Amino acid sequence: MKVLIYTAIVALLMVASCSKKTSAPTTATAKVYDGAQLFASNCARCHGAQGVKDERTPNLQTIPLDKAALVKSISFGKGRMPAFADKLNDAELSAVADLIVSWHK
Repeated sequence: MKVLIYTAIVALLMVASCSKKTSAPTTATAKVYDGAQLFASNCARCHGAQGVKDERTPNLQTIPLDKAALVKSISFGKGRMPAFADKLNDAELSAVADLIVSWHK
């Protein structure tokens, strides 16, 4: 009887050790930023909700800039537009640029 119990315990331990292990959740998850929300709170006052306001600001729906140029303009400012590098992190700057690029499609 002891041999049967011992064999059953060993078999259970072997099966348990072969089961698929799940990874623990990571504490550092990537933050996804909402470009529309960032644009609304940082840019829309001057550029309008959809990137078109008046003749004083460029029409962001038709402006011929690629993403890298947009990030540079948003980061360092251009003309009367202030710089946002001290207010937005790289991921936020990228999210705003992605939104503007999406208007061109």
